[in-house]
Amino acid sequence: MLSFQWRVAIPFITLIVTSMLVLGVYVTNSVRNSQLDYLRLHLEQEAKIIAEGIVLSLQNQDYSPDDFVKKLANEIDSRVTIIAADGTVLGDSVEDPVKMENHATRPEVKDALAYGIGESTRYSTTLRQEMMYLAVPIYKQGELIGVVRTALPLATVENSVKRVTRIIILATVVTAVLAVVAAWFIACTATRPVRQLTKGAQKIAAGELGQKIDVATRDEIGQLARAFNDMSVALKITMESVSSEKNKLANVLANMADGVIMTDVEGNVALANAAAGKLLGFKEADSINKRLIEVVHDHELDKVLKQCLETAKEQEIQFESSLTRRFLRAIALPLQHHGRLNGALILVQDLTELRNLQTMRRELIGNISHELRTPLASIKAMVETLEGGAITDREIASDFLSRIVGEIDHLTHMIAELTQLSRIEAGQAELKTELVDLNALVGEVIIQMTPLAERQGVVISKDLSPALPSVPADRDRIRQTITNLVHNAIKFNRAGGKVTISTSYDSKSVYVSVSDTGIGIAREDLPHIFERFYKADKARSGGGSGLGLAIAKHTVQAHGGEIWAESEEGKGSVFTFRLPRR
Repeated sequence: MLSFQWRVAIPFITLIVTSMLVLGVYVTNSVRNSQLDYLRLHLEQEAKIIAEGIVLSLQNQDYSPDDFVKKLANEIDSRVTIIAADGTVLGDSVEDPVKMENHATRPEVKDALAYGIGESTRYSTTLRQEMMYLAVPIYKQGELIGVVRTALPLATVENSVKRVTRIIILATVVTAVLAVVAAWFIACTATRPVRQLTKGAQKIAAGELGQKIDVATRDEIGQLARAFNDMSVALKITMESVSSEKNKLANVLANMADGVIMTDVEGNVALANAAAGKLLGFKEADSINKRLIEVVHDHELDKVLKQCLETAKEQEIQFESSLTRRFLRAIALPLQHHGRLNGALILVQDLTELRNLQTMRRELIGNISHELRTPLASIKAMVETLEGGAITDREIASDFLSRIVGEIDHLTHMIAELTQLSRIEAGQAELKTELVDLNALVGEVIIQMTPLAERQGVVISKDLSPALPSVPADRDRIRQTITNLVHNAIKFNRAGGKVTISTSYDSKSVYVSVSDTGIGIAREDLPHIFERFYKADKARSGGGSGLGLAIAKHTVQAHGGEIWAESEEGKGSVFTFRLPRR
């Protein structure tokens, strides 16, 4: 397909070349006609002069007609023939008249005799070329005695025409070349704004907004360019606004804790954020243009979507995801525009933690009730025994009162631990941070716990890193954490068992580990041991409130660290916590 420049240039080139060709044909014909007219006039003048000369020669009887014309042959270029009135050739400047046929039928001779002048152009068999013949009558004292015919070859005319034709062809070629160059230059100049507009539009289509065309003209192209520039600026502003709003929406969707899924009227997923993929167990990039049931594999959620699309009303459901096993609430909202249903928007909220908190609250109430019921029942039984008369027995009364005090101390300690745990969990426990030497702290705990270990028949040892760096921490709370871990390691150990406290560090953290050779913790109990009031059947059969490890966990986390346990039932346990060095 021709470019726009050529479509503009070709008509100009065609017009110029056609004009040159027409002009060339006209000039050539004009030159030919002019040359023929000149040749005709020349022959006529010569013929008339010769006719007068023949008459004088005949009167003076100087020369015969043939001698006369042959003498003229050296003085003029024309061929001269003297013809009698009956057509007999009397003389010829080129041929022997005796050998020449009668010329009475020649058109120029006939016209000369009839009209006073005759002309003819034809091929001469004698000279073998195109000739122009012109004949005039010869009168002697008013009597027609014959005809003088002059002739010249047309080669001179044709040569002149050819020269002119060559000049015209050369001029036409030069003009055509100049016309092509000029037309191309004019077309390029005229179409440059159009090309700039095209390139600008292509760049805009490729996403390069804000293109401007520099056109100084005031014509229609200039007006189009200025309109294009205005459109480009407006389009850039609009697209930037749309992009900004899109980015805001994308950021909102990406940072939402709730899942968002948008579908079309057929139930195909058109949009999904990361939270939806996390809650329902799919990759948002793989969900686009797929049916919702193919993505989430939850028939309950798919049913809610279908109901929303069928009724164009809000639908809600609570269910457990088949892929993530999380307890969720989904709200399906119809998307309508000018009363036309375009799809649905599904909001997915994670209720797992809420349900877990409700479960934990029920369990906590049950655990507290259980923990309070046992000592209170024991106290009540002993009080009733004393009221029944045992108070008179001094030894029994003293024992019961001592046991009542012990149960009360146990209740007081449990309430204090609950209060402490609640304050830590609520972030209300103020940490008195200072640089703490954990090796020294371990030494203090060993001294404190040695009497209990000796009574249990357990040996406490230590494996401390000699260059252990100090860490910023609340000294009393970290000491309580180590004490709780060592106390548990002694309490749930075997007679003759061993408890080892070790310290270590790396570039970011300091580690404290308490290992024992006790009864260990069952695998199914291990994930729950840091929960409040949790007591494994075997590992926690030795009594206690069940709050020590929960307090230890929240204390370490309040310091920015973490705590974990490793255990194999029947072979002992290792509890380790990590504190950041900074």
